[in-house]
Amino acid sequence: MVLRTLARPLLASWFVYAAVDAILAPQKRAAVIAPIVEPALAEIGASDIKITDIVKVHGMATLAAASSLALSRNPRTSALLLAGLTAGSVSLGRPFWEQKDPEKRREELERLIKNVSLVGGVLIAATAGHSQRHVARAKAKKAKAKARAAGSKNK
Repeated sequence: MVLRTLARPLLASWFVYAAVDAILAPQKRAAVIAPIVEPALAEIGASDIKITDIVKVHGMATLAAASSLALSRNPRTSALLLAGLTAGSVSLGRPFWEQKDPEKRREELERLIKNVSLVGGVLIAATAGHSQRHVARAKAKKAKAKARAAGSKNK
């Protein structure tokens, strides 16, 4: 229980940082994904959507999910949402194979591996059990419903 109380905010901290960075300075990320996203937007007839807006919306969704995970509010749902959001950005944002400079290629590969590791971490968080507080609330709710059902039978 204590470990989970500490682990969730620690895991969420990277996602919060990355999300705030994406919201405040989306240009760098937009430049990386533009060659992939712009043709897709043109194909569906949505070429008037700005790539920076997509990056900001992704950042806001990531911030919401990471905050929810850090506060242990719907941690399973938050973790699954973070896994999906991160998997999407990893697939678009880390084309290390396009780097010509071996040093930059290595750096991009390390970032890719770190992000894949974070996806693994949030998937583990998604399968972790509930907090003691959640279990106690669920038991109390079940007992209250059982008492209410027993009370209605007696009438």
